[in-house]
Amino acid sequence: MKIKLNLFLIFCLCLTQSIAQNSSVISFDSFEITNPSYVGLYDVSHISVDTKQSFDLFDKSSNNSSLYGAIYFENLNFFIAYSASTYNFSEVGISQNNLSLSYVYRLQLSDTNYLYPNVSVNYYSPGQLSNLLFEDQILFGGISSDILASNYNQKQYFDVNAGLMFRSMSLIGALSINNLLKAKITDDVESQAKKLKRTIDLNLGYQRELIRNTMGIAIIGSYYYRPSMTNQFNFSEFRLDQIFSFDIGLEIGVFQEFFSNSFSSDMKSIGVNAKIKFPRFNVGVNYKASQSKEVQNLDNYLGVFLRFNFKESTLENLFKW
Repeated sequence: MKIKLNLFLIFCLCLTQSIAQNSSVISFDSFEITNPSYVGLYDVSHISVDTKQSFDLFDKSSNNSSLYGAIYFENLNFFIAYSASTYNFSEVGISQNNLSLSYVYRLQLSDTNYLYPNVSVNYYSPGQLSNLLFEDQILFGGISSDILASNYNQKQYFDVNAGLMFRSMSLIGALSINNLLKAKITDDVESQAKKLKRTIDLNLGYQRELIRNTMGIAIIGSYYYRPSMTNQFNFSEFRLDQIFSFDIGLEIGVFQEFFSNSFSSDMKSIGVNAKIKFPRFNVGVNYKASQSKEVQNLDNYLGVFLRFNFKESTLENLFKW
């Protein structure tokens, strides 16, 4: 029973860290949540909403919804970015609310090259295990809800992220280093407290015109390093996006995700995105499907996305030729 309890607690802690990092993006638009420097793609004040409903091979489900955007102080060359996200994993009773406030500076290096460094303060409010899960008060062969509740005592906490993004007419590069303070997420004594590990997000992209003034393509590679609070379960992910942009305001993208953990490596999932761009509105839908039975977590999503720009962007930005 002790082994099963420990495995379940490890699952809960790793899941919560994954929720805190919000690394499971299904659309390029939501990269802005994990690295606020992405507000520099358009240099315009905006607000976005997206929601994702998940399901997997083990009949688990969750919902992840986010409200995010930025206020651009054009005369002062900086942004104040913000995000508010909720995550509910109903079958285990885990939930979490995240709030983030970021300062992003716009540094012009040349006529077409820009750098956007950022620093973010993040607040996390995890939920506790729900007794609604335990109809007979038993889980995993004899582990009671009381035992789980007494061992899973996460608390509210703050932490700090820092990052940057480089943008030119054809290239993009972004880096984010997260959990700089390595906040404690349990109320245990210092020697036994669970702490967040520092994580890294890295994105590199290239775009080019395929048909003059009609169609272009962008290729974006993303790497996510996610060490767990239990060193035996370190893992990382790689994602590859291919996005086709048309002058009629339509974007269609596909992506593939690969994982590597302490035990194996494999393709994790594939997905598709579609977005229609109006002068101030963007509307999109997203779908991601699991491709690996080794990844026993939520890896199938159906999502919708809405963005409103408070004015039209005049920059030659990514996905615009």
